[in-house]
Amino acid sequence: MAQESDSSPPPLASDTDNPLKRWLLMTGRRLSVTLALMLAVFVTILALALLDPVKVHDLFDEKTAGQQLFTALLSGAILLVSIVVSINSVTLSEEITDLENQEQRIQATLDYHRRIEEYIEAEVTPARPADFLTAVLYGLDQQAEVLEETVDAGGNERLKEDVAALTSGISTDVLQARRRLEAAEWGTFDVLLAGLNYDYSSHLHAVRGLRHEHGDALSDEERQALEGVVDVLTHIGTSREYFKSLYYKRELALLSSRLLYVGLPVIVFTSYVILALDAQLFPQVSMFGLSPVLLSVAFAFTVALAPYLVLTSYVLRATAVTLQTLAAGPFILHDGSNIEGLDWEVSGDGREWTAVGGHEQLSEELDDD
Repeated sequence: MAQESDSSPPPLASDTDNPLKRWLLMTGRRLSVTLALMLAVFVTILALALLDPVKVHDLFDEKTAGQQLFTALLSGAILLVSIVVSINSVTLSEEITDLENQEQRIQATLDYHRRIEEYIEAEVTPARPADFLTAVLYGLDQQAEVLEETVDAGGNERLKEDVAALTSGISTDVLQARRRLEAAEWGTFDVLLAGLNYDYSSHLHAVRGLRHEHGDALSDEERQALEGVVDVLTHIGTSREYFKSLYYKRELALLSSRLLYVGLPVIVFTSYVILALDAQLFPQVSMFGLSPVLLSVAFAFTVALAPYLVLTSYVLRATAVTLQTLAAGPFILHDGSNIEGLDWEVSGDGREWTAVGGHEQLSEELDDD
C-alpha cells in the first residue's frame, strides 16, 4: 500500500481550474466572496461611467429613474429575505418529528457505526466528522490490503495484476483524502472537500467490473475479499452523502441568518437613499474626476444588491458541491471520471439493436413461429 509523505495536502480534482475560480466557488469564505462581488459591482459601475460618462451621468442625474431603481431593489430585498427565511422554516420543520422517528434516526446511525467498527477493528468509531472519515478510509485501506494478500496467495497472475492496479489507485486516493483531512479544522468546509476529493464511484465500478471479468476464476476467499471492498466503498459513499446533507442544512441556516443580518440594514439604507434622491442630498466627494452623484449612487446601488450577492455566494458553492458529487453508487453523472466500460453480451432472444435517428434503440421482433 502507499506510504505516507510530508508534502502538502493534494488539490481537489477541480483544482486544475483557475485558482480565483476555485476560491470563488469552493474554498473562499462566503462573506469574503460577498465582499468581492460587491467590489466587482462597484468597480463595474465606475468603469462604465469612465467609458461612457455622458449617458451614465445623465442616467444617475435623473431623479425619477433612480427612485424607481432603488424602489425595485427595496421591494426585491424584502421579498428575497422573506422567501429564504420561509424556505429555512420549512427545512427546520422536517427536524421537528415525533419520538419514534427520532429513535429510528439514532438507531440507524448506531447501526452504521457498528458496521464501520467491524472493518476498522475498533470498539467505538470517532464522533468528529473528519476523524470518522479517516476511520472509514482506514477500513478501506485495510480491506484493499486483505484483497491484495488473498489474491497473491492464489495462482492467477492476471488477477494479481488487475488487483494490484486497483489497490494502487485506492491507496493513492485514500492517502490524498487523509492528508486533506489531517489539515482540516473541525467544522470547516475542508472536511467536506476531503470527501468530495475521493471518487468512490469509479472504484466501486472498477471492483464490480473486476469481479465480472474474472467470474468463475475467483475463489470463495477472493469473492469475499472483493465483497468487503465493495461494502466499505458503499459506506464511504453513504458517509459522503450524509455529511453533504448536513453541510446543506448548515449552509441554509447560515444563509438565512446572514440574510437577516444584512437585509434589515440594507432595507433601511435603501429607504434612506430613495428619500435622499428626492431631496437631492448627496455627499460632496469626488474621485478620479467622477461626480459626487455618480459615486453616491454607485455605492448605494452596490449596498442595495448586498442581499442578492450574499445569496449568490452561497448558491455558487452549493451548486459546485452538487455538480462535483453527481454520483449514485457505480453511476458516474459528471465529466472527468476516467473509467472504462464493461464488455457485455446481448442475448439473441428475438431482439436486435437498430440505429434510429442517430440513437441506438432496442426493438422487439415478433417471432411468427
